[in-house]
Amino acid sequence: MFLRNVLQKIHSNEVVSEFEINIICKQMTKIAIQEPNIPFVSSPVCVLGDIHGQYSDLVQLLELVEKPGECTYVFLGDYVDRGPNSISVVLLLFCYKILYPKRVFMLRGNHEQRAINKIYGFYDETMKAYEDTHVWQMINEVFDFFSIAAVIDMKYFCVHGGISNRVTLNKLKRYDRSERTKDDDIANDLFWSDPFNKLGCLPNQRGSGVLFGVDIVKNFLMQNNLELIIRSHQLVHQGHKFDLHGLCLTIWSAPNYMNRIENPGIVLYIEPDKEINASSMHIYTRPLKK
Repeated sequence: MFLRNVLQKIHSNEVVSEFEINIICKQMTKIAIQEPNIPFVSSPVCVLGDIHGQYSDLVQLLELVEKPGECTYVFLGDYVDRGPNSISVVLLLFCYKILYPKRVFMLRGNHEQRAINKIYGFYDETMKAYEDTHVWQMINEVFDFFSIAAVIDMKYFCVHGGISNRVTLNKLKRYDRSERTKDDDIANDLFWSDPFNKLGCLPNQRGSGVLFGVDIVKNFLMQNNLELIIRSHQLVHQGHKFDLHGLCLTIWSAPNYMNRIENPGIVLYIEPDKEINASSMHIYTRPLKK
């Protein structure tokens, strides 16, 4: 009943109290700590990319296929910053995770790091709503324990950003999430990296992570008996894009990003024994807000 009341508050655009958020974050932390670094998930699965505080769009996206609880969901990170309603996005997904812990999986993105979400909007949004740092701190402490990747059907490697030449599943399984990420941390390769149409790895102009080529992807997939990397992290104007000989799929779930670009939001729907292709992409569009 408590979570249902909180969900009603969120949907009604009412302020969720700091006391209520504290309860939710404590429940979320208990769940997140017990989850592995890389949960293995079976289809059917809905996969969403960057959301960036676009709460009303997220609600529409969750109506496209099946609702949480009816279908397994994997979220690829970047829930906060830039959009207007990061708090509502986070609390909505936290509530769903608590209600359906084996059907909702939230991965960590680069904006689930304090150094980033203190600059790009989430910190300011929480300060405006609650006039202190407690809510911002509580939610970031939950982010610290999020899984860093997921594998669907033993075939599809889901991650926020990408990989590097030092990333292996065994290393990721042993990664200690209890320590905050450092600049040279292997987890930052997952949060920050991007594909590029050359071979090898190069430093990423973002300042963290790498640019990774098709040889890096082929080697990673072969070593781990996988078929495809599914990621977000980069705006895709058509909503999704296959790169690197079709071995890397980028999806984007924040339509009309920052109300500046007319792009669709995507829900990738993965079904058992079916290939991922254009028909797997469920598309949400809307006009730019005036």
